[in-house]
Amino acid sequence: MEAEKRCATCEELCRYIKEEVKPGDIVRLSLGRVYIPGKVITNNNGIIQVKIDSEMIKGLTTIDVEKLKDYLIELEHECEGSVCIIEAVDEEEGQE
Repeated sequence: MEAEKRCATCEELCRYIKEEVKPGDIVRLSLGRVYIPGKVITNNNGIIQVKIDSEMIKGLTTIDVEKLKDYLIELEHECEGSVCIIEAVDEEEGQE
């Protein structure tokens, strides 16, 4: 499976999550020093519920992407056989 890689501002990344991430998709979010891998259970306008099933953490967590946008570093989104990796960049870098 080949991954599409690109960069986006935090605003663009939030918009992508609201519009493109669907229940059943796999996401891997990097927020600051926190790495959150899991299956999306619900996406209510950018407030996503993710089922985490890693060795150290198991269970459901709810993430309000808009409130945490300043901490977004990267999103890896896997759906329907494709992977999209989006790296967050500063607003100035996104304008280039």
